[in-house]
Amino acid sequence: MSRVIGHLDLDYFYAQVEEVENPSLKGRPVIICVFSGRTEDSGVVSTANYVARGLGVHSAMPITLAKKKLEGKDPAIFRMEHEKYEVVSSRIMEDLEKRVDVLEPSGIDEAFFDLSASTKGDFARARDSAQVLKESLLRNEGLTCSIGLGRSKVVAKLASDLAKPAGLKVVAPETTPEFLSSLPVSKLYGVGPKTTTSLEEMGITTVGELARSNPVELESHFGRKFGAYLLAAANGNDDDPVVAGHEPTQFSRILTLKRDTRDPAEIYGQLKEGIGYIHEKLVSSGRSSRTVTAIGILTDLSTKTKSKTFETPINDLTSINEATLGLFEDLKSAVDKDIRRAGVRVSGLEKTEDQTSLSEFVRPTG
Repeated sequence: MSRVIGHLDLDYFYAQVEEVENPSLKGRPVIICVFSGRTEDSGVVSTANYVARGLGVHSAMPITLAKKKLEGKDPAIFRMEHEKYEVVSSRIMEDLEKRVDVLEPSGIDEAFFDLSASTKGDFARARDSAQVLKESLLRNEGLTCSIGLGRSKVVAKLASDLAKPAGLKVVAPETTPEFLSSLPVSKLYGVGPKTTTSLEEMGITTVGELARSNPVELESHFGRKFGAYLLAAANGNDDDPVVAGHEPTQFSRILTLKRDTRDPAEIYGQLKEGIGYIHEKLVSSGRSSRTVTAIGILTDLSTKTKSKTFETPINDLTSINEATLGLFEDLKSAVDKDIRRAGVRVSGLEKTEDQTSLSEFVRPTG
C-alpha cells in the first residue's frame, strides 16, 4: 500500500484573516507588520496578501519601503496580533485532526497529514478527502488553503507550493519522478541557500540531477545522514513519517451554536460537553492551566476573545466552568454582534505534580 501524505498551507494566513473580518479589504493591498516601536514606521512586513505581493511587497521588507511601493493604492496596514491568529489556527488544526489519520502541525499556518489508512493508499479517494478539507475550511472560517498530496512529505510540500493560491495538486506515485525532475534543488524541503550553493558547485541544479547523483559524493559533502536524505528526497522516497503527539501547549473546543446569540448562559450550556472534554485532557495529561480563554466568532466571522489568568494553575472542572461563564459575560459587553461559533481554550499548561487546586481551599467540603 502506498503512503498518502498531504501538506496544507493556509493562503497568506494573517492577511486573509483580516480580510475575513473586514470584507471591504478584498481587492486592496493588505500587509501585516511587526513594528519595532522606535518610530511610527520602523519595523518590517511579516506577510502580505497577493494584491500587495503583486505590487512588489514581500515579507521582511522594511515598512517604509512597503509604503512607498503602495503609494496611491489605498493599502490596509495591520499590526501583528499573534493572539488573534493563534485562536484561528488552533480551531483549524483541531478540526483537521478529526478529518485525517494523523496530523502534524508544522507552523501556525501549515500542517502535514497522513491519509494512508483511511484511503488504503488510493490517491483518487485522497483527492476527494482533501477537497472536503478545503470546502470545510472555506465554509467554517471563510479561508482558502492550498493542499498537496504525494507519497512523501517532500512531494506533498512541493505540490502544495505549486498549488498556490487556493489549489489542490495530487502527485501520484507513478508521476512522481516526472514531477520532481525539472524542479530546482532549492525547492526541496530542508534545502536552504547554503546547501543549494554547495550542490551547484557540484554541478547539481535540478532535483532530477540530484536524484541521479553519486551517493558516496553526496555523503562526503553533506555527511551520511543528510546526504542520504537528499538522495531519498530527490527520488520522492524519503520515509519521514507524519508524527502526532507533540507536547501540548493548549487544549480547546469550539462549536457552531444552534442559533446566533450573545446570551452567556445559552452559550455556556452548549459548551459544557466541550469543557468536560478539555478537563479530561488536562487531567489525563497531568497538566494544569494558567489561562482560560473564551472564543467568539461573530456573525461577520470576526474573532473576539476574553481571557482570565490564574495566579495558581487550575485543572478542576468547577474553576474552568466558572471562568468560562464569566468570560462570556465579559464578551457580551464587548461586542455588538451575535456569536455564531463559540469555544473555550486552556493554555499556559504546566505539570500538575501533586498541585492542589485553589478552589479546594475556598469552597466548603460539605
